[in-house]
Amino acid sequence: MKNKLIASAPAIVLGALTAIAPQTFAHACRGHGTFGACHWSQQAATGIGAVILVLGVVALFSGPKTRVGLNIAVIANALLLLAVPTFLIGICPGAMMHCRMVMLPTLIVLGVLAVVFAAAGAWLDSRTRA
Repeated sequence: MKNKLIASAPAIVLGALTAIAPQTFAHACRGHGTFGACHWSQQAATGIGAVILVLGVVALFSGPKTRVGLNIAVIANALLLLAVPTFLIGICPGAMMHCRMVMLPTLIVLGVLAVVFAAAGAWLDSRTRA
């Protein structure tokens, strides 16, 4: 039971934070009727966070071998989360823009934490006999 919570709870929490943060406090810049790269990075990050959240919920009701695969999927999605605002879609070029000062660091921290916790969960579940 302890491994089940260790392997699924971080994905649930970090997935929820990743889905909510870009829509609330870590939002993209407010354009003047047009959408820039930061808006699309925000939207993609919200979707990726929702997927991580769903993977965490499914892991809560799965066996250890399935949780290993789900945590590998969380790692892949978290790496995608890191790639979206950094080099896949990008954000505004302005150094003082809200997306660069708040959204980018928030998504990077959430992505790195998701990778670390999912790797730890996969490692713990891979050592479990069931």
